[in-house]
Amino acid sequence: MKKATFLFQCRLTTPASFSAYKGSMLRGSLGTFLKKTCCTVRRNSCDDCMLAQNCAFPLLFIGKPTEGGGQPATLPPPYCIEPCDTGKTAYEAGESFSFSLTLFSYAVGYLPYFVHAFILAGKNGMGKTLDEGRGSFELEDILYNGRSIFHRENQKLDIPEGEELPLPQWSTVSAGTGTLLVHLKTPCRFKSDNRLAAELPFRQLFNLVVRRIRTLWALDGENVKFDGFSAMLDRADEVETVETCLFWKDWTRYSSRQKSSMQLGGLQGSARYHGDLAEFLPFFALAESLHIGKQTSFGLGQISVEWYPDEEDPHSAVR
Repeated sequence: MKKATFLFQCRLTTPASFSAYKGSMLRGSLGTFLKKTCCTVRRNSCDDCMLAQNCAFPLLFIGKPTEGGGQPATLPPPYCIEPCDTGKTAYEAGESFSFSLTLFSYAVGYLPYFVHAFILAGKNGMGKTLDEGRGSFELEDILYNGRSIFHRENQKLDIPEGEELPLPQWSTVSAGTGTLLVHLKTPCRFKSDNRLAAELPFRQLFNLVVRRIRTLWALDGENVKFDGFSAMLDRADEVETVETCLFWKDWTRYSSRQKSSMQLGGLQGSARYHGDLAEFLPFFALAESLHIGKQTSFGLGQISVEWYPDEEDPHSAVR
């Protein structure tokens, strides 16, 4: 599966009032102006549109439809937004802000659609309590692997190929014990026993990683099955949760489409696991670039990991 991450660098032309967590705001603006970019029928819903199967908007923003078999109606959206400056809300004209956009699978080739949508968002403005012209911005540059790919003068793009992500390999032979520190950098939402979970045992965490891998590779039509998966789960059950500094982080999102507010809380913080863990490391290394859990398109479920083999000191503080 292909992946490409782009850094969007923007400069405000008017004052703006943004949400503390900008992932939801950016995704909302993307949806509004991606639809204006792609849709020729101008219906409120794609459900009864005769062009929906051949339109880029539902394919990019809503997600690829599945063909039953117990699967959800759609696969996850093939993108993930990561705001770079969470917390700051008030901006003056001339200030800069940035965010990353990661595209997966077929979406890499649709980069111009995303760029055009954000250019429209800049012209129309975004943020809270919009007045005339408030929250407007200009897209100054787009970087890929530190290199500019956006020609602002003529609005042209150098579209990269993206990188191919290999599937992680599992070895039945123990590669060693150690401590794994897992940092949930943005709220992680997932269900256990059909309820939003407030704990994160290692088996549950590993299942979230595998589920994310399977659904993203399904964007390319691949049905990922790991040999010896039951043995992986047995090994995961033996991993000890040494320490947790997890907390429930609530935040409110307003949906312009549904004209209502909704709570989108999740687990944030860090957890320390110890055991026969080395074989799991390729899965977690991959998950760092994929996110896990629900609402990943908002940037939720962003994780990072630190590995301490037992011959090293595993007792650094949980962050």
